[in-house]
Amino acid sequence: MVPAAPHPVDVGALGSAPPLDGEAQLRVRRWGAVLGVLASCSLLGVAFSPYLVTHWPLLLVALSPLGRHMVLVAPVANPVAFFLVLVVRRLLFYLGCFQLGRALGPWAIPWVESRSRLFGRFLRFLERLFNRAPHAVVLVMSGPSVSALAGVSGMPTGVFVPLATVSLAVRVLLVMGFAEWIRVYVEIALDWIDAYWIPATAVTASGVVLYQLWQRRGSARS
Repeated sequence: MVPAAPHPVDVGALGSAPPLDGEAQLRVRRWGAVLGVLASCSLLGVAFSPYLVTHWPLLLVALSPLGRHMVLVAPVANPVAFFLVLVVRRLLFYLGCFQLGRALGPWAIPWVESRSRLFGRFLRFLERLFNRAPHAVVLVMSGPSVSALAGVSGMPTGVFVPLATVSLAVRVLLVMGFAEWIRVYVEIALDWIDAYWIPATAVTASGVVLYQLWQRRGSARS
């Protein structure tokens, strides 16, 4: 049986819609907390990336699956373990965005627009694409924003997860192929990091701390 396509994201009736009920608010807090923990793990990975990439490379991508970390780790990690860790870690974040979008419902995009007009316009662009071909967009453009839109639209979890998994698997394989193609340069970079990982870690950790302080100060002012 072919699952029904998700309904279009409609926020036209936002003004007359009732507020989120207690259960929806609980889901928002729960999945927001999950995403917060994953984001904190990513920051931790960035802060200690010079140490982790030379001593615990798989832990680095499990904490912080950024593109640059993936390229550095791919040539030196077990390919099967690397593939599984990346797909599961990123899928967990996408699933959190999906569930958060489902909990927020039609308030998701206006909520973002009220805080960032530029990113709100980007979400509206994605929304138009998503309403035309939701399955294709998830398969080709899976990411946090698309995952949230899938949740807002009511796409079944059993449809979203396989599509996002296939998209992630293809993406990770492409990264692995690219990292192998530039292996010589990656190994040069890793040798340099291995020689200077102590001062490099001090710099990255300090940078993350200063950035967070700057972000909090900006939030307090606004």
